[in-house]
Amino acid sequence: MKKTLCLFLLSLFFIACKNQTEKTDKSFTFIEQGQYVVDSYNGHSIYRDKKNKKIMDGYYVVGNELTKWEEFSVKEGLLDGDYLLFHNNGEIFSHAIYSKGKKHGAEKTYYPSGTLKKTVMYANDVITGTVETYFESGQVATKATYKDGKSVESSSYDILGNIVSQTFIKDGRTITQTIRGGKVYSEQINSNYDSFEATKFYNEDGSLAKFLRFFEDGDTAYLIELDEDGNEIKRLNAKENPQELLEYQKYFIGL
Repeated sequence: MKKTLCLFLLSLFFIACKNQTEKTDKSFTFIEQGQYVVDSYNGHSIYRDKKNKKIMDGYYVVGNELTKWEEFSVKEGLLDGDYLLFHNNGEIFSHAIYSKGKKHGAEKTYYPSGTLKKTVMYANDVITGTVETYFESGQVATKATYKDGKSVESSSYDILGNIVSQTFIKDGRTITQTIRGGKVYSEQINSNYDSFEATKFYNEDGSLAKFLRFFEDGDTAYLIELDEDGNEIKRLNAKENPQELLEYQKYFIGL
């Protein structure tokens, strides 16, 4: 009697599992790679069935018997909800959130090991807020602040967490500092309004070593040395003074 009861309970268990599996299977549509197309219409990416051209709707898993490449949620042809890509080993490559066809929320990218590699925040398909990348050890590699889709400041770090460079905007110029041993070694200066480009180099005590600018006038290239206020104090013609130019080469080594 006890044996019969056990067999009966096991049968109920397997039936319940089977029903649960069938229910789960119906929650998504499995398709093979290449079975859908993405059309562009009025600035939107529209997902359609490749064979019958019908607009897709629902949750889709793209792969074969051995491999899964993608998972995504589509509502009336537009990505809406999760969108996942996978590494060949099955680990998640990236996970983004969409709303009505546009990225909205955090997008995360991962190493094949499953460790977080990058995070990007989106608002209505525009990068906003903080963007971070990571070494596989988990340490922050880069950090940037975005406003209206454009980077306004950023910093880079070595594997030990020491800052090695930083970029920011000041007085209409984008300045990128190279940092060695916690001190600013150089500043690359690029104007956001004209063609001005120059580089400052600093001594160990923080004083200015050289302020140099390359300038082209037609077919002639010049190296211009400036003072702290940006006034020209020396100009070298690259063709006429190649040996003198070599004296400045040491500053650019390692940049």
